[in-house]
Amino acid sequence: MRKTFLAALFLVPCLGSCAIGVGAVAGGLLLQETNDNSVYIGQLNASGATTWAQTKVTLSNLSLKPITVDNEAMKATAEIDDAKVTVECSTYDLNKSEIRVSAKKYMVNNGQIAKMVFDKIVADLGNQR
Repeated sequence: MRKTFLAALFLVPCLGSCAIGVGAVAGGLLLQETNDNSVYIGQLNASGATTWAQTKVTLSNLSLKPITVDNEAMKATAEIDDAKVTVECSTYDLNKSEIRVSAKKYMVNNGQIAKMVFDKIVADLGNQR
């Protein structure tokens, strides 16, 4: 009985520390999702259709695997350098469009890959920024 009581006294603080550790990790992931500085957004002097078509071509050229495309939402996802890259296109005016590029590698935001894909799409469009 005495050993059980001592074991319980020892384990209670350890469990509390584990809960604090799990909370800190979850808080860090939540902060990363809400305070994301690794998303690249650009406004382009090209129509939404042109930007969307070039985005799909560029992602296909960069990815070794097939890309996932949602034409209605103008959203595409590809795997590039083991990262999941998502590109969203939208039209906001006549011959004006916007792209938003984000990347996650091993469940962590990766701004370097997102920037590389963003720059490649803009270059393939003829630098129409």
